[in-house]
Parts: sequence; structure tokens; C-alpha cells
Amino acid sequence: METVQPKERTASRVWLAGPLSTGLGLVAHVAAGGPVPSLMILAALAALMGMAAAMVGRFSLPGWTVLLACGLAQQLLHLGFAAFSGGSGEGLSGHGHGGSVLNVDPAQGPPPAGGAASPAGYSLQLMLHVHMAAALAAYAVMNYWPSFARWPRRVQAARQKSPAA
Repeated sequence: METVQPKERTASRVWLAGPLSTGLGLVAHVAAGGPVPSLMILAALAALMGMAAAMVGRFSLPGWTVLLACGLAQQLLHLGFAAFSGGSGEGLSGHGHGGSVLNVDPAQGPPPAGGAASPAGYSLQLMLHVHMAAALAAYAVMNYWPSFARWPRRVQAARQKSPAA
């Protein structure tokens, strides 16, 4: 089993995992009907995620750890998007996980006892699924991109080695 040891890198691009995760998380959040935070908040979250990725990227981690980190990052991004979007000042209590929502659709009926109503067009199950898909997509890009990036060079080298007919 591999141990976690620092890697030596000269031109590290691992920090790009932060903006990648933030972008995929934003797409997932909007696709599920969630609110969009301002551009400054998105830039700050992308910078923080990139900084965290750069700090962790020095270590050689097993694939399951990277996948777990991608899932955790998506959950943190979901909470960050929900806390910092909209001008109502409700924050986390108004995005469907707890607290009260002021504009509840009367056709939906009251929420179950102890549960909060979710805003119109907002499904918590869909939000969970799309953020999970964003975590898997971020993992796939981070884990498999180097081999995909080398593919055109391998094809070109194979063409040069093969005899021309």
C-alpha cells in the first residue's frame, strides 16, 4: 500500500482542481435550481479551493482519498453557494436544510413536522445527485486528464513509427 509522501514538482498545475471543482459545482447547483452567488464570491471560493488543492497536491494520495476529497469539496461548495447567494440575508437557514422559508407555495401544503419547505424549483434529492455527479466529473478530470493529454502525442508517435504505405 502506498504511503502519503510529498512529491517534487516544478510546474504544478494541481491548483486548477479548485476552479474546476468550483465551476462544476456551480453548474450542478444551477442545474438543480439553486441560487447563484455573485462573481466575487465565486472567485473567492475558487481561490480557496485552489489553495487547498495546492496544499494537498504535494502528496501522493490514493484514488479513493481524492474521490472523497472531491465529494467533500462539492458539499462545502453547496453550503457556500447557499450561504452567499441572494440578498435576503437568510443564509443557510433558507436553502432547504433547516429553518424557515418565507415564500412557501401554498399548493404544496405545509412541510412535514420538523422539516423545512424547499423553494419552488428546488429539489434536495436532485441537488444531491448533481453535486455527486460534479464530484465524480472533477475526480475523472483530475485523475485521467494526464493520460488523455498524452494521447495525441502517442498517436502521432505511432504514426511516425509506422511505415508509410
